Amino acid sequence: MPAMTRSSRLLLFLLFLTPAGTLLAQGMDSTAQAPPAAGRIAGPQPIPATLQPLSGPSAAAPTLADTLPCPDCHPPIRFWAAAGELMLVQFIPWSYNHFARDAVWADVSFTTIKNNLSYPWQWDDNAFVNNQFSHPYHGSLYFNSARTNGYSFWQSVPWPFVGSLMWETMGEAWAPAPNDFVNTSLGGIALGETLYRLSSLVLDNTATGSERTWREIGGFAIDPLRGFNRLIRGESGKVSANPPDWRPSRVLAALDLGYRNTTTAFSFDSISNGVSQWDAQFTLGYGDPVKDLGGKPFSYIALKAELAGPADSGSHLLGQLSARGSLAAWPVSSDRHHQIALSMAYDYFSNPAVTYGGQSIQAGLVSVFGAPGSKWFAQTNVLLNVVVLGATQSDYYQTIEGRNYDYGPGLGSLINARVLYNHRWQLNASYLGLWIHTIDGSESAHYQDALTFEGRYWMTKKLGAGVSFTGYARHSNYSGLPDVTETADFFRAFISTALPEVPQ
Repeated sequence: MPAMTRSSRLLLFLLFLTPAGTLLAQGMDSTAQAPPAAGRIAGPQPIPATLQPLSGPSAAAPTLADTLPCPDCHPPIRFWAAAGELMLVQFIPWSYNHFARDAVWADVSFTTIKNNLSYPWQWDDNAFVNNQFSHPYHGSLYFNSARTNGYSFWQSVPWPFVGSLMWETMGEAWAPAPNDFVNTSLGGIALGETLYRLSSLVLDNTATGSERTWREIGGFAIDPLRGFNRLIRGESGKVSANPPDWRPSRVLAALDLGYRNTTTAFSFDSISNGVSQWDAQFTLGYGDPVKDLGGKPFSYIALKAELAGPADSGSHLLGQLSARGSLAAWPVSSDRHHQIALSMAYDYFSNPAVTYGGQSIQAGLVSVFGAPGSKWFAQTNVLLNVVVLGATQSDYYQTIEGRNYDYGPGLGSLINARVLYNHRWQLNASYLGLWIHTIDGSESAHYQDALTFEGRYWMTKKLGAGVSFTGYARHSNYSGLPDVTETADFFRAFISTALPEVPQ
């Protein structure tokens, strides 16, 4: 197959994330840059030529790129197209469930709509994967119905709220659910902009032939509404210039393949008694983790997805999907090595020991120490995590629809550090603490924390190996019922490949 460039391999990495998760859910300044998120090496990293934005050479030496039109640079706002697609992404799942599955909740009538507009809202009791993944993904389609029709990030923000409200009141016969509304709206924004940005990374309006075909297919898989619009508007085959914001200042992905063991008290003797699984983890650093924080929303994205198997009754093949995107930043030092940053995040965890999902806002100090070319280099985050709504595993709450988790808002902290030595040795350390106060489910409060250490050694620019250890604990305090404390340790050993490559 021709034209399988390094950027094509990035496309394959992104496809590892998006279609797999979707299908499973359905059954610093210019002289000092910070290292990327955990699992990636630091330092300035050039983007492969096929991923570079088109640059304007001197007027004395014009090229074809200078004469190409750029309709995507200033796309027109198409309100009616956006509204129609929002309705379409509601009609398709409703009609399937109504006509093919004969689902009771899809038996909508004027009476059910009137009731939903009149009666109190009720918390939804669906299974974890439905409420914590399917609803946010559906919200991402609402968001991108606007985003892919000319609207900016902030102009697109109201659309998942409107779409979710319409669905809750007119798309289901059951009473509107506050958890569904929050998950669909906030989760839809975080996932929607992440997927929109990643599809931009894959697409290339200057490409032709088989490379253009594969890029359009990849973009469609990552952001279906965008792919649909490009197809019906004839943009999928038209040669034009790429907008500058289609390419981040830097990009680096890593794919880890290896082994994971989960046990209640880790030791090398306990590996045979724990839950052993194959493990595949994908991480992506989109943009610079310090320099780009003050740019447009989601100019920096930290993305992580994990598949592990075989899955059991207490977990799913999709064990983790987390996306954090920058919103704004304010420098606190003249060299911009220290900034107060604001971001939003979506989290989904489902493994043999941890069940948690939530939508949150994060704020705190992001710092960089040293220079990328020096022997030592470090970057740290000290963040306050405000959980708008979190779903935490419950020991007593269980419904016939499959819900076994409590809902509530909360507070937490996220502290991490990444230290690089000689661009080969990498040590990551992080602490995450969360307190969730239950407002629906069992009468309880949940305290969770996790401490992770990870070491990597990059043997070449593309091949590395490493190990990681995570100690996790959940303390659940119940009113009128015995309190519960659960602990788990995770051990991972893996080989890793980087794209495009780590600097040596």
